Amino acid sequence: MVVLCTGSSPTTGRLPITNIQDIGLDPALNPPILARTIPSDSEATVAVIGASHSAILVLRNLYNLASTSHPKLRMKWFTRHPLRYAEERDGWIFRDNTGLKGAVATWAKENLEEDTLPSSPVSQYLEKVAISREKEEEVYAEYLPSCTHVVQAIGFHRNEVPIIEKDGRKIDIEYDNRKGGFVGKDGEIVRGLYGAGIAWPERVVDPEGNVEFAVGLYKFMNYLKRVVPNWGS
Repeated sequence: MVVLCTGSSPTTGRLPITNIQDIGLDPALNPPILARTIPSDSEATVAVIGASHSAILVLRNLYNLASTSHPKLRMKWFTRHPLRYAEERDGWIFRDNTGLKGAVATWAKENLEEDTLPSSPVSQYLEKVAISREKEEEVYAEYLPSCTHVVQAIGFHRNEVPIIEKDGRKIDIEYDNRKGGFVGKDGEIVRGLYGAGIAWPERVVDPEGNVEFAVGLYKFMNYLKRVVPNWGS
């Protein structure tokens, strides 16, 4: 039996400028590393692209620096859509895996919404820039040249997996996101091969028919507790 726990990495997109320092999502989510990455004694403007949970965490980290140790730090926040929050419904949670939750959701509501940002202290350091798929390149070309750093918080992609061979031949595999196993392109089950973790999440459908992937350690463990007893059978 082989279990692939190969993980995922932050996704980045092509930007129309090159003379900008890419901080990286992981360092931007780590306040001590972020503080060392951005100069505290000179002007710096960080472009933050995205409106996910990670993007809001990055904005909060940057604001905490700007309002304390990095007074010359500014932010430009590029977002395609309004903020989306997880919502309690009758016995279930709408946007359970994609919406903002907890302290991050509270901070966003108090500081980043159209009706709260203008009066929030965050507005002293942050400029919100609306973008769309149609005019994304134009907006980036206009606003990014004034930025010194960038953080792209636009999702994650599955890391490369090892070459899988059967009877001495490489096989292409597809993940079964209900049972945790794999099938070949011909639909035949690849026996003894399974996946776990962020690269191989469970596909879930809420009562309204919305499809998401259950991401988070607690959800990974619940999924595995349910499917592992059937592995190998």
